Amino acid sequence: MPHNAVRVFTPRNEYADGLLEASYDRPMTEAGGGDDLVRRAQAVLERNRRGDHTCPSAKLYPHQWLWDSCFTAIGITRYDPARAAGELRALFRGQWANGMLPHMIFAPASHDIGSRTVWRSHRFPDAPRDVATTCITQPPIAAIAVERVAAALSTADRDAFVAELLPKLISYHEWLFRERTLDGSALITLIHPWECGLDSTPPWMRALRDWRMPAWLRAAERLHLSRLLRSLRYDTRHLPATERASDDDGLRMIALAVHAKRFDFVMRQLPRDNSVLIEDVGFNAMFAAANQALSRLGDTTLTGAIARHHDAIDDLWHEDTAQYCSRNAVTHALIAEPTVAGFLPAFAGFLPSALVQRLHSHANWPAYPVPSVPIDARDFQETRYWKGPTWVNTNWMIIDGLERNAHADLANADLANELRRRTLALVDEHGFSEYFSPLTGDGHGADEFSWTAALTIDLALTSEGKGATVPAR
Repeated sequence: MPHNAVRVFTPRNEYADGLLEASYDRPMTEAGGGDDLVRRAQAVLERNRRGDHTCPSAKLYPHQWLWDSCFTAIGITRYDPARAAGELRALFRGQWANGMLPHMIFAPASHDIGSRTVWRSHRFPDAPRDVATTCITQPPIAAIAVERVAAALSTADRDAFVAELLPKLISYHEWLFRERTLDGSALITLIHPWECGLDSTPPWMRALRDWRMPAWLRAAERLHLSRLLRSLRYDTRHLPATERASDDDGLRMIALAVHAKRFDFVMRQLPRDNSVLIEDVGFNAMFAAANQALSRLGDTTLTGAIARHHDAIDDLWHEDTAQYCSRNAVTHALIAEPTVAGFLPAFAGFLPSALVQRLHSHANWPAYPVPSVPIDARDFQETRYWKGPTWVNTNWMIIDGLERNAHADLANADLANELRRRTLALVDEHGFSEYFSPLTGDGHGADEFSWTAALTIDLALTSEGKGATVPAR
């Protein structure tokens, strides 16, 4: 365990004890106080509404994504808890019979090439019959979203909502513990960068470059055919290619998905000497936080596994560089490349003083913090997806982590308030973009991005004293 680390976690049934309800103020039914930023954010979420759920972006992302819907529900519950509850119910329509929550549910009548050629979920007996999904997962923050939404509902609605979704959450967490732990490690292993959420993040892209690629991909690289991929890519039809994953990275990610498909996307069937298996630091940090939420909602069946996973987060600490890192799941070698994911253990109560110092350094605290890659890192690219831009969702988790550890050092509360202020100013000045330049604040990626709008609402109302944080972990 790193020196001066703070870890607060006592599994208990706070929901059953009635403490969960007392930990939240009632949701805001109106923006209040002439808050134009909140009203504008609500308008974005209304435009992105698709019946029972909210798509991330009307033009670029028409489907339903796992962690997008969770972040979106957290913001929507501040003014419309019933809609937020429906958002999460819609998410669970994609759950597989084995417990897995897929990272995407495809929109009806979708002509998405991935649905037709890569995933083809209907081939798998555990997949739902009424929707098409992907066959991998995404950051497991559903329990956190359920907890937040449940606390905003009336007592009767809350009881029904938790009774309905808690067994599904337990099934999902059981699937992760059962299917995604390797060789006795308590940490969760991912099989594709799309599962970590930070798709093109440098540690994963470096691992992909080291991967022994299939012959067809090696031939494509020799012939420079990756450029042809751009003509098939949906994202670069709408956005500059410099803002998205590079063609080479995109081709490797597709190749890895095709590779996993050969083994039915089952981790234990993948050849260890020719796959990319990573204990991702961001995913495991979010899972640790979600496990704590699951315990507060009332689960007692996974207490042992949850405690072992929580303790294993320490294994991702890299003493020489004073940061949390992802780890090769086969060799257990730490991947000591700095990214914003290294700060996410704070979201689960891990906040050594050395990590706070790293966070508040020039490289991670430019004009518009926190960049997805430090601005002095070799892989930093100001506008390219997860290789440099600042994202509101990672800021939101870092703010939450700093606040939860304010009891250990009041400076953490000051830093949380400063990051909240800067994040809100960023969105207010530059709009509800998917991500932003950490140097200029200019917005990039999709316009009117749902989790940017939703988490802006949550941050804005909390800053005005209109909502309390959840119980200390």
